[in-house]
Amino acid sequence: MTGDSRFDEGIAHLHRYVAVHGTSNARAVDRIDGYPLGQWVTNRRTDYRVGRLSAERIALFENEFPDWQWRKQDATFAAAFETGLAHLRRYVAAHGTSNARRRDVFDGFPIGTWVASRRADYRKGRLTAERIRRLETEFPDWQWKMDARTTFDAGIAHLHRYVELHGTSHAPRTATIDGFPIGQWVAKRRTEYRSRRLSAERVQRIKTEFPDWEWDIRGSHRRTESS
Repeated sequence: MTGDSRFDEGIAHLHRYVAVHGTSNARAVDRIDGYPLGQWVTNRRTDYRVGRLSAERIALFENEFPDWQWRKQDATFAAAFETGLAHLRRYVAAHGTSNARRRDVFDGFPIGTWVASRRADYRKGRLTAERIRRLETEFPDWQWKMDARTTFDAGIAHLHRYVELHGTSHAPRTATIDGFPIGQWVAKRRTEYRSRRLSAERVQRIKTEFPDWEWDIRGSHRRTESS
């Protein structure tokens, strides 16, 4: 088998690996259909570092495998990034928001820490334009900086989830939903309303999205008891 044939064979197996695993950054120990693809990938990176890989082949890798990384450490980070994205998608499916709190863990994965780390990478200019685009495209509610509005929106999303399960927005103070302290969030909004710290926009949004909402839950209880 000629050098070109061996190279083409490796490329073909790499395409197969991508179809199965979703990434071209195979680990050194990985095999596909019995082929030692991980070793082949390692050898191509070595060829690149020492200047043995032609410009044509370099272009082929970069064009056919958009996530290709020439450095092993970059490939390791790329794999970790993909793992984080996969967990974030599942988190969104369960919680309705991509803005995980720092302490959140999902399926054993520290998704809150991962999200916070990506924001830190962004602030320090360490996140590539392609990864920025993916986060913003795949997660429309993604926030690079968590602020009061983001926290409020997260609470609204969890309250909708609570209503779906319980049929009411009157979450008791001890209630949680998907690990989120929705009861405390509801109580804080009522406190803000009583002390006139809740904006008219937020008051209207809560009243509109949750028709059974009560600002004075004690008054609601008294009406129920007297009826």
